[in-house]
Amino acid sequence: MSHDVIVIGAGPAGATAAALLAERGLDVLVLEKDEFPRFKIGESLLPAVQPVLARLGIESMPGTSVYKRGARFVCEATGRESVFAFSEALPGSPPSAWHVERAKFDTLLRDRARELGADVRHGQTVVDAVARTNRVEVQTREGKHEGRYLIDASGQSRLLARRAEAVSHYDQFGHSAAFTHFEGLSPAAFDELGPDFDIRIMMRAEGWGWIIPLPGHRLSVGMVSKGKITPQELDDGLLSGPLCQRLTAGATRLETRVAGNFSYRNTAPSGVRYATAGDAACFLDPVFSSGVTLALRSAMSVADLVGDALEADREDEADLLADHQREMDRAYATFAGLIERFYNSRFAETMFLGDNPDTAIKSGVMSVLAGDVWRTGNDFQDMLLRARRRERSVRA
Repeated sequence: MSHDVIVIGAGPAGATAAALLAERGLDVLVLEKDEFPRFKIGESLLPAVQPVLARLGIESMPGTSVYKRGARFVCEATGRESVFAFSEALPGSPPSAWHVERAKFDTLLRDRARELGADVRHGQTVVDAVARTNRVEVQTREGKHEGRYLIDASGQSRLLARRAEAVSHYDQFGHSAAFTHFEGLSPAAFDELGPDFDIRIMMRAEGWGWIIPLPGHRLSVGMVSKGKITPQELDDGLLSGPLCQRLTAGATRLETRVAGNFSYRNTAPSGVRYATAGDAACFLDPVFSSGVTLALRSAMSVADLVGDALEADREDEADLLADHQREMDRAYATFAGLIERFYNSRFAETMFLGDNPDTAIKSGVMSVLAGDVWRTGNDFQDMLLRARRRERSVRA
């Protein structure tokens, strides 16, 4: 049997692309190696995700999300902190977002894809995938599938990028993280976190950390480093600080995990009869929580272009996604420029912990932090992009 589209991965990008393509009446097969629900981090969304969820018909997420006003940058060493609210962004950006429990959020998106007609199969490990001039072929441990178009949404497994040796790492970004969850937070802890439930980005000399409130009185805590990191460093670092000590008092600590080898881009993100979406295309340092939002936005864009092409029998065009790639490159470059400056301690202290940041600049920064990176008229974003082009020119 031949399918219109074969999607590798049922995470946020894969489920979104599958849902929007199936909604058009296309035959969509999704192959996912894991059973759901399954644990994931990347729990803090940006306001720019709202148009995608609206397209999917997801208007509320009871038990899956908590309100997020913005970001609070905290330096416990100096006692300084600063609040950046999404409502301070340039006009046009939604004023709030959510923190989500990824196991529930990903399952919600998967279920929506099924409701709209996608055939989502779990326990399907893809061992090979090839996009030919006249068809695509995907081999799993269970069998072979053929289709007209292939979307790689395999996440950080980045199947097609690895096979094409097209993984290019961001050497100056974070490369490893140690993290854990706590459950059963006390009412006093949740009172301290709310009602605005800002993500706490913890400024630390040895890297940075996050504190994210989750549904059900849970807390996600983690640290990121440019080098290798161990669970003991998380214990001795962020978790030993006064804020974490207060928030986790009396709570139950769950499994501690370590992840590494992130911060990369796929230098061959699309071609004849194939596209990549989400982390299979690019993953930046998670400091500004861009991962899931960029994944959903990229998947929506791919689905719209591929859907149009399939209906017009022109899905084999080599430059089908040229405009999409330019738009995504702009988004990636914007966040990359901001991340590079975040790791410059002078910029981070001036912008995120300064006493009186320039109001116009702060609005531009907040638009980027909200994921509103496809707009025009953001002088701060334009500055980031110009500086990044100069830096690349010098390196070349």
